[in-house]
Amino acid sequence: MVVVGGGAMGTGIALVAAQAGLSVTLVEPDPAAHARIAAAVAKHVARASDSAIGMRVTVVAALPSGLDAGLAIEAVPENLELKRAVIGELAAALPSDALLATNTSSLSVEDIMATVPAPERTLGLHFFNPPTAMRLVEIVPTSQTGDAQLQRAREYVELFGKTGVEAADTPGFIVNRVARPFYLQAMAALEREVGTIDDLDALARGAGFAMGPFELMDFIGLDVNLATSESIYERTEAARLQPNPLQRDLIAQGRLGRKSGVGFYDYSTPETSPRGDLPIDAPAESERNGDEIVALLGLASLGDDVFELLTGSFDHVVRIENEDDVSDVSPETTIAIDLGDGASDRTATVLELDRALPPDAAIFVDAYATDLKGCLRRMRHPERLVGYGILGSLDRQRVIEIVDTQVATQDVLSLAQELFEGFGHATVLVADDPGLFLGRLIGSIVNEAVIAVEEEIATPDDIDTAMRLGVNYPLGPIAWGREIGGARIARILRALAKAEGDAFAPSRALWVLDVEGQEQQQLEEAIDA
Repeated sequence: MVVVGGGAMGTGIALVAAQAGLSVTLVEPDPAAHARIAAAVAKHVARASDSAIGMRVTVVAALPSGLDAGLAIEAVPENLELKRAVIGELAAALPSDALLATNTSSLSVEDIMATVPAPERTLGLHFFNPPTAMRLVEIVPTSQTGDAQLQRAREYVELFGKTGVEAADTPGFIVNRVARPFYLQAMAALEREVGTIDDLDALARGAGFAMGPFELMDFIGLDVNLATSESIYERTEAARLQPNPLQRDLIAQGRLGRKSGVGFYDYSTPETSPRGDLPIDAPAESERNGDEIVALLGLASLGDDVFELLTGSFDHVVRIENEDDVSDVSPETTIAIDLGDGASDRTATVLELDRALPPDAAIFVDAYATDLKGCLRRMRHPERLVGYGILGSLDRQRVIEIVDTQVATQDVLSLAQELFEGFGHATVLVADDPGLFLGRLIGSIVNEAVIAVEEEIATPDDIDTAMRLGVNYPLGPIAWGREIGGARIARILRALAKAEGDAFAPSRALWVLDVEGQEQQQLEEAIDA
């Protein structure tokens, strides 16, 4: 096997192949890089406790003639002309049946392979950094890749011990495309002052992401992350994927992230570095509350979980499964929690509760689906209203957004935080903005995944696999969308589109996420229809 390019990616790919038992020729024209490559190989050999791995990697400065390799992968910098030149050299030096692959992450595989003889042997094999640790490879055929050659590529990926997913030759393939909203929506939320960088990162971690978006951009490098966003936007011209000027401004200031010592965070002290935890520790067990009288309205599946948690803390809890029947709420109620149906605005119900309950009773309402500003304008006692955000499963979401409306009293805000923290969850105060933070973040990711299925970039299963293995999402976005509900996500994104433009509107195909027992083929057919 041949790998061209001795950077982190090329060296990592060579080590993956050597660990699988292949002899690898690693071509790196810069002799100064050879010592670094040797150190990386030695480090991997020591970690794997297998000296044979190092013996299988031969580092050379130029491509030897007469190589008899079945697979060659170029892993040189993301420059179209450079990649074309390298692939041309490989095509001339290797047998005509050797597979020729590019490890590009942002360029068109078809463009790179445009002038290669026997184009049926060309494709993309996109590894993730570091290749020795990451389990995913995106397999990207061109329009001319042969079926037999594609199958051979899958077999190589399997030999490497990786999971392969097939992606169309489109901007960003699967992972970089579907992950764009994770960064773009985070920066938009920061600009709209939904929360601080620390709090927004804590919310993302609490929802199951391994790192918050700002922490991750700093880790990747703001310049690298922006270059990917720019490439995808230039090739799609999709307004929802337009890069954020905030990132360009930070780069212009030399704030590139961890590698420069400062990015969104300042890494010079522990106090200014990413926090890496949730805002609070899990609360200690407390005595049962016998004073409050709690009424819980609506949403059967989430309602079951919330009801169980409430009855573990409060002596007096009434469950009202018909979310529209406010007449069953006792006038002695001190806390009314409205879950609704997950997809409908609850303003009318909030106004009924406002009329029916005494002025000192608190009202908590789902802020993802409800227009809080509209409620506040029409309520007699707006100071008792608090919005909260539980997007899907309480088990999965370890942190809950609490909306600081600037009208609610401190006592009511504290009561909401204490109640949800009593469930063993953290809470973060956020501004009242459409979709809050997790709603707009996760909803936009799910929407992008559904659009990717619509555009035949990949199958639903491959998209879910790619996002779990490629960027460590806690759940694939299609599966996550089913858990949350297509109608609920559509409601959130309609509110976001109203605030930020039609480019952020929900895909019309989101409804298929709500079809019970939807299998992959049915899902694809429904989206295509």
